[in-house]
Amino acid sequence: MAGTRITATVDDAQARAMLARLGEPGTADLMPRLGEYLQRSTQERFRAQTAPDGTPWAPLQPRYARRKKYHQDKVLTLRGYLRGGIHYQVTGPHTVDVGSSTKYAAIHQLGGTIGHNAQSRRVRFRSVAGRVLFAGAKHKRAVTERWVTRGAYQVDIPARPFLGISAADDAEIREIILDWVVGRGK
Repeated sequence: MAGTRITATVDDAQARAMLARLGEPGTADLMPRLGEYLQRSTQERFRAQTAPDGTPWAPLQPRYARRKKYHQDKVLTLRGYLRGGIHYQVTGPHTVDVGSSTKYAAIHQLGGTIGHNAQSRRVRFRSVAGRVLFAGAKHKRAVTERWVTRGAYQVDIPARPFLGISAADDAEIREIILDWVVGRGK
């Protein structure tokens, strides 16, 4: 799975000892259970707006919050693509990966700085009911046009971790494994 991910490896000595007593059955049906749980838990963090350790995500910058069209009160949610892009993949007999393949998942998980180069381009304007609006390149009623230059700038994005295993996740993973082992022993 490309992009940002977290790997959960099941390596519990007690579970292995019990598996050895049960004739070492495979974990083919356990890993998808764990993956589904971790995927659901990660997606729930978008509703709670918190990191796996329970700390709230950094709030939106006021300037961005004012111009944001959808979900103005939600961090990391404009149209839900990041949350919807979280999937799991069983990558081995004892390993399941949970993550997102979206291009921007890593910058939101880890934080960082995005640099924008200087830019110069022609901008066209039109007038509608006394208001000046942007006009597209092919708009026929453009009143004025001018060259606009914007200098280079940087955008600092704080880390807002959404991937990880919380204490509640750890307890639930142990319960899932225990239920699976007990179910195998019957």
